[in-house]
Amino acid sequence: MRYDARGKRGFTGLQKCVAAIKLMVLGESPDSIDDYMRMSKRTARESLYNLARGVIETFGDKYLRKPSLDDMQQLYAAHEERHGFPDMLGIINYTKWIWRNCHVAWKGQYTSGHLGSPSLVLEVVASQDVWILHAFFEVASSNNDVNVLD
Repeated sequence: MRYDARGKRGFTGLQKCVAAIKLMVLGESPDSIDDYMRMSKRTARESLYNLARGVIETFGDKYLRKPSLDDMQQLYAAHEERHGFPDMLGIINYTKWIWRNCHVAWKGQYTSGHLGSPSLVLEVVASQDVWILHAFFEVASSNNDVNVLD
């Protein structure tokens, strides 16, 4: 927390974390934080960058890496023991995410017929111990079984 040239106290670390999490969760631009917290675009962007860098430095070595050969063998063994299917790493799962803040120009591109509003699909492959092996946002109804298996 710093003081500006006028001697006015800046934002606390907690306020900066709230702003960064709001940017990530809602997918808003840093300009929106100005309306909500009276925080400049630059401060909001720097807060988001610092939070992301902190997560990577704290959890990167263990969780933000590709599984090693030993990890893969443990995943294969655990999945075969639990489900009886050999050579499977995890379960493919999808969840639909309604995109409330979709740009007007993109609405037609991201709207599928059965939902009626812009949406994306989060594709996740996770192991039994919640090790996320793959995560990807895509357009709803863009994948069929052949694309997923590929």
